[in-house]
Amino acid sequence: MRYETARCLHPECRDNVVPETSHWICRKRRGIQSEIIGCLRDIRVRWYKPKSSDRSLPEGQRRWYGVVQRALKVFLNAAYGVFGFEEFPLYCPPVAESTAAIARYAFKKTVEKARELGVKVLYGDTDSLFIKTEDEEVINELVAWAKKELKLDLELDKRYRYVVFSQRKKNYLGVTDKGVVDVKGLTGKKAHIPKFIKDAFEEMLNILREVKSEEEFEKAKRRSEELIRSKYQALKRGEYSLEDLSFRVMLSKSVERYVKTTPPHVKAAKKLINRGVAVVPGDIITYVKTRDSDGVEPLEFARKDQVDVDKYIEYLTSTFEQVLDALGIDFNKITGVTSLEYFM
Repeated sequence: MRYETARCLHPECRDNVVPETSHWICRKRRGIQSEIIGCLRDIRVRWYKPKSSDRSLPEGQRRWYGVVQRALKVFLNAAYGVFGFEEFPLYCPPVAESTAAIARYAFKKTVEKARELGVKVLYGDTDSLFIKTEDEEVINELVAWAKKELKLDLELDKRYRYVVFSQRKKNYLGVTDKGVVDVKGLTGKKAHIPKFIKDAFEEMLNILREVKSEEEFEKAKRRSEELIRSKYQALKRGEYSLEDLSFRVMLSKSVERYVKTTPPHVKAAKKLINRGVAVVPGDIITYVKTRDSDGVEPLEFARKDQVDVDKYIEYLTSTFEQVLDALGIDFNKITGVTSLEYFM
């Protein structure tokens, strides 16, 4: 599909309608973009992605393959959406709308077929479907059906020992059958999060990684509660170092170019400049959250008595709540914070 094949001029193609739209696709020719995107997709799926998880390769090489396959994924995801962008030279809403409609149709039909086969559908988003079954034949039947009816190659990407879904979209934590903790979209894995919180999050992942049964899962929940309670109390008692509370964010452009908004790391960079410290784009700005009007202080000049403990508790809360939601645990209850105290 491409701008020259969407809503073509051939009368005989008009019945080749895209589901849920009034658009149709040409039967007489295939757009060049479709050929290119299909080729890149095959390269990613059949070469780079498998290589990124090939344990026979050195770790550095696997990471390289991983970077390439993720870069290709970003490009592929944007390749059709760009047709809905008015500034794009080949702007063509029917292409963008048809692409989204076809994806929705394929997704819905796959869910319907999975349920028809007696498979429990746990979660789905965009191009992925989480199902619960131990029947290999059913999985193979679903894959074969998609190939025949939808002309899609379904790929069994991962097998999970268990998965914890957050109520937030595209946020989940799973432990694969190989014991690898797979975290998607959760704040605790973000690079800029302070070490104090990141280490606590990693500790919780290690607890969840050990789970192999329902009984162990309940024990892991209790251990996670104790972990979070201890970290919360450590913050309240001031048992931390400034380094462990510091944020590290790269300055992407000169401070003068931040006009509309001034992010925290830029405020910290300005304070460094005012103290005679040279700061240029590309520098990593390290700062802590403070109780003054600016709300930040460069790590080099920060003092413990300046730290805004409540702000760090907010970060601790937002980081863990994403997982605790799925575990059925209330952060405020395990830390002993009442609803009124939370807003004071």
